[in-house]
Amino acid sequence: MNKNLFIDTAQIKVKAGNGGDGAVSFRREKYVPRGGPDGGDGGNGGSVYFEADSNMATLMDFRAKSSYKAQNGQPGMGKKMHGLNGEDLVIRVPQGTLVYVRGGSGSGDWENQEISTTSDILIADMVDKNSRVLVALGGRGGKGNEKFKSSTNQTPLQYTKGGMGEEKTLRLEIKLIADIGLVGLPNAGKSTLLNKLTGANVKVANYPFTTLIPNLGVCRFKNGKSLIIADLPGLIEGAAEGKGLGDDFLRHVERTKLIVHLIDSYVIGKEDLVKSSLESYSAIRAELKSYGANLFSKKEIIVINKIDILEVQDKFKDIEKGFKKIGLSIYGISAMTGEGIENFLNKLQEEYKLVSEVPLEKPAKATKIYGIGDLPNKRLVFHDNMSEKDHLWE
Repeated sequence: MNKNLFIDTAQIKVKAGNGGDGAVSFRREKYVPRGGPDGGDGGNGGSVYFEADSNMATLMDFRAKSSYKAQNGQPGMGKKMHGLNGEDLVIRVPQGTLVYVRGGSGSGDWENQEISTTSDILIADMVDKNSRVLVALGGRGGKGNEKFKSSTNQTPLQYTKGGMGEEKTLRLEIKLIADIGLVGLPNAGKSTLLNKLTGANVKVANYPFTTLIPNLGVCRFKNGKSLIIADLPGLIEGAAEGKGLGDDFLRHVERTKLIVHLIDSYVIGKEDLVKSSLESYSAIRAELKSYGANLFSKKEIIVINKIDILEVQDKFKDIEKGFKKIGLSIYGISAMTGEGIENFLNKLQEEYKLVSEVPLEKPAKATKIYGIGDLPNKRLVFHDNMSEKDHLWE
């Protein structure tokens, strides 16, 4: 996938439809001089929904179009005819999308506001396929004058206007849904390994940060089972604070159940391969811990890559001993030649089977934001700075 096509954050504005006004009308027929009021109610405005689509991978569509509006309800008409309801607007988003309401939504130059803000409120986590969530409620249709007739008001001129549809500025953020996450320093061979395991055609080259976006591939085993593997851009020390490519892509590891930590022991300029391997491991572990979100506690498999290089072959036993001293076991592979891949895949299946019983990361707890149109209890509405006698009863 072209790096310009992978968009995992976006900001959009949604507007639900307004309700139609109620009608003021009186029945007029031959021989019926006083037919009475017959103004119909206005239609409800259309609401805006998000629906999770497993066939979508990025938020690119929302960069091209950033404003969405549902249909307004039609006004009521004579003969007690109800106005047509506005059609709901269903917007498809990638599965795994987080939906936030921007802090201070609805004011200022919203298109040029910063994407990230601590005042945003999470309202939905679209982790389930085809799940649908209401993000903006349509306005309620107004009442026609027929609703106001009484024994003392036989020719009412009263009606109510339709309610305004909700308008919100939303921030969208994707967290990829994968079984396995590949992490490591730049140029460790993650993309080469992904290509070897899944047959993906990810760009590989002998320089750091070849991978600039997350890549997904499906690894199929001989027993017919398969796992989705995510290859993430290389991390460097300080990534959690924004260095290198920063922590932009670490959130994609949050939903994985197992981490494969790939290490390149053969670093030009470093003669001690054991020390180099341990330092590489420690650097990435520090970044996972700094980022938080339980990444540090996820089950991991540590893999030493490039054992086809003579220097790594000669020192592999020493590297293995070095990791055993800190209570860790490692596996040696060559992502280029395929050496050691079969043993690694057996271990991958074994470890994944153990962690697969653990439920997928629970969807983030969303906050329900009520508007005046969908309050659960509207018997009593309080207004700021109102005295007790000013309370409004429905």
